[in-house]
Amino acid sequence: MMCNGAKQDASVLIHHAPRPERLTTRRCAVIPSIPAAQTATFQCGGMEGRFVNVYLPGAAKVLTLCEVEVYGELVSPLLSGVVLGRNIMVVGKRLCWSDALFFCRDFFWDLLSLRSQEEQMELEQVLSNVSFPLTKHLWLGLRRSLMGEEWFWMSGDFMNYNRLDTSSVWQNTSPCGGVDSSSPSLWTDLPCDEHLYFICLTDPQTDVNRVYFSSTRKVP
Repeated sequence: MMCNGAKQDASVLIHHAPRPERLTTRRCAVIPSIPAAQTATFQCGGMEGRFVNVYLPGAAKVLTLCEVEVYGELVSPLLSGVVLGRNIMVVGKRLCWSDALFFCRDFFWDLLSLRSQEEQMELEQVLSNVSFPLTKHLWLGLRRSLMGEEWFWMSGDFMNYNRLDTSSVWQNTSPCGGVDSSSPSLWTDLPCDEHLYFICLTDPQTDVNRVYFSSTRKVP
């Protein structure tokens, strides 16, 4: 909170170093004039850093702040890997299937599709090297048609390879699919609102058309 009503134009910076060299980078917000005895909240949109710096441009200026509160959360663990030449990211953040899809599309490319037994085997190798505990299942870009039993990839890849566990309890009841995080890494349909870690494909694919998806559950 500003303790006076003067126009300040101070920058809120998020950094890993206590004294950032480039003050224009990683700027969360610019603090405008705030009337005395009032507060202001600034959302930094998932920016990562260990320090919050408030920088006031110009010489011989004094910035007074009081009752400052900073909230954050630990960065989700990540593991990058390669599956048959395609770069992937295992994301240690618990999300429902639709939010995992939006996360991958916002920050990478899409939820992972598996097109062959070779890709399946290389994924199993990547998962065996993960250094942090995984959820029992991981979301893939696997989706079932609501009007039938046909499964497809949200990335637009053809379903030429199938490793679905036909004994799944949720078989033909849930349209969202994931993969077992431990061997034999079968695919299975799971409740779409279950919060699981997930796997993103990071490389843009130019030879396929992604499946459009919208949801009221999308997180900002």
